Amino acid sequence: MCLHTENKLIETEDIKIQCGIFQGDSLSPLSSCICLIPLTEQMNRLNTGYEEHTTKTKILYLLYMDDLKLIAKSEEEPQNR
Repeated sequence: MCLHTENKLIETEDIKIQCGIFQGDSLSPLSSCICLIPLTEQMNRLNTGYEEHTTKTKILYLLYMDDLKLIAKSEEEPQNR
């Protein structure tokens, strides 16, 4: 696994996953939210997403069950940076 930080690259040996978290398990929503943290941080750095005009709330992605939609100004924007 590779983790890119601001200053360095952290690389581990292969991580062998023996068993995952089953759908409906009490840890399933928590693990999903934890996995979204790096995505949210990256999208904030890219200054992408949709900004709602009246409240100035920025929407980076829509998530429903197992469906994730990234929101950007163009299709190329997340890929260019």
